[in-house]
Amino acid sequence: MARAKSIELTGAEQKIMQVLWQHGPCSVKAIAAELNKQSAVAYTTVQTLCRILLDKGHVQCEKQGKAFVYQAITVQQEARSQALSTLLQRFFAGSPELLAQHLLEQQALPEALQQDLQAQIDAKALLASDKSQQES
Repeated sequence: MARAKSIELTGAEQKIMQVLWQHGPCSVKAIAAELNKQSAVAYTTVQTLCRILLDKGHVQCEKQGKAFVYQAITVQQEARSQALSTLLQRFFAGSPELLAQHLLEQQALPEALQQDLQAQIDAKALLASDKSQQES
């Protein structure tokens, strides 16, 4: 039985989206040239992946002369949020606390980053507190 189609980005699709986010609309040839700076990738592979991204709704396509030019529809922040949500569900049972604990155990955080993160947490907590007081 075939698995259900997913709109999530694969690693290879994400690399193409990264090119589109950085450079704007690109032809398959331009995308392949950019990807080949990192590692060898065939033009036909890029072409196939672009069609898959089109089918998934992440890009739009316009024919310009003989070339197909692809443009990202999905914004990078949206793709990050979707990937993080999937990661959270798959590996951390939907628990942001488990994810945060894991990150803290695996990565040494510089003092300045710790202070910045704590300030962001405090600001969010203050906002939530103000909001709940307004609703009461």
